[in-house]
Amino acid sequence: MLRPDRPMMAIAGYELARMSARHGLDVHAFVLMSNHFHLLATDERATRSDAMRDFCSGVARARNRQLERCGYVWDGRGYHETVVLDREALERKLVYVWMNPVRAGLVRCVRDWPGFTVLPEDWGKPVRVKRPQWYGRKSEEEVTFTPQPPPGYEHMELEEVRAHFNRLIEKAEAEEARQRGVRRVLGSTRAALVGVLSGPKTRAACERAPRYMASASADVTQAGERWRAFQNAYAHQRRRWKRGRRGGKFPAGTVWMPRHTAAQCEEYRGRVGCIAREGVRGGQEVDFKTMCRHTA
Repeated sequence: MLRPDRPMMAIAGYELARMSARHGLDVHAFVLMSNHFHLLATDERATRSDAMRDFCSGVARARNRQLERCGYVWDGRGYHETVVLDREALERKLVYVWMNPVRAGLVRCVRDWPGFTVLPEDWGKPVRVKRPQWYGRKSEEEVTFTPQPPPGYEHMELEEVRAHFNRLIEKAEAEEARQRGVRRVLGSTRAALVGVLSGPKTRAACERAPRYMASASADVTQAGERWRAFQNAYAHQRRRWKRGRRGGKFPAGTVWMPRHTAAQCEEYRGRVGCIAREGVRGGQEVDFKTMCRHTA
C-alpha cells in the first residue's frame, strides 16, 4: 500500500508536514517503506497519539482515493512506545531508521531508496509540500515544515552535526555491505514497481517493543521504576477524582484528563524520548519512531 511511487511520495510528504505543523513535532528522521514507515521526532507538547492518528488516517484516506479503492490500510495492531534515555541509544535508533531499506536488501545505500525520507542534510532547511490532487479544497494548499537535528547537539554547529550522522550512516552502510557480500539487492527501480496491493504471504510476528532503551541496563531499570510510580500516582488521583475529591493534581505527564476535564497536573520537569510502532494491513510490523519529552 505504501509502495514508494510518486503519488505515495506526495501523500506522505504532505501528511508529515501537516503533522509537524499541527502538533509541534520536530522531525529528525523519516523513511517511507513499502508497507510501513519510520519516524523519529521530538514531541514538546505530548501530542504523539493525536499525531499518529492524524498521519495514519490522512495517509489512508488519500491513498484510497488515489487508488480508487476503499478498505483498511493499516493493520490495526496499534503502536507501542519505547523511551530513549540517552544519546548513544538515540544515535543507534536514528541510524536504524535510515538504514532500514538497506538492511531489508532493497538498496545498497540509504540515499538510493526512492521513498520519502528525511535525512541529516535536510535538517534546518524548510520543506514546502504542495497539496496533492487527492485532497479537498479545504485542505491547505501548501504546508511547510523544517526538519531539525535531534536534541543534545546544541554545542555543535549544524554542519558538524550533519557530518557526524553522515559518518555513522557511511559506517553502517559499509558494515552491511561486508555482511551482504555478493548477494544482490532489489534496487530502487524494482522497489517502485512492486504491486501496490502486494504483501508478505505470512504475517510477521509482532514483537512488543521494550518500553525503554538505554546504553546502561541500570537506566532502564530506574526508568521502569519511575513509570510504575507514575501509574500508581495516576491511579490514586483518578480514584479521588471519581469520588468527587478534585482538589489534588494528577502526576506530571498526564495527558487525557487535563485536556478533556478541568483536572490540573503537577509541573513537569525533565525530558524523555519515545518511539512508537504502527503497521500496515497485510504487511510487516512497523517502527514509527518518536522522540517525545512527556510520558502519557
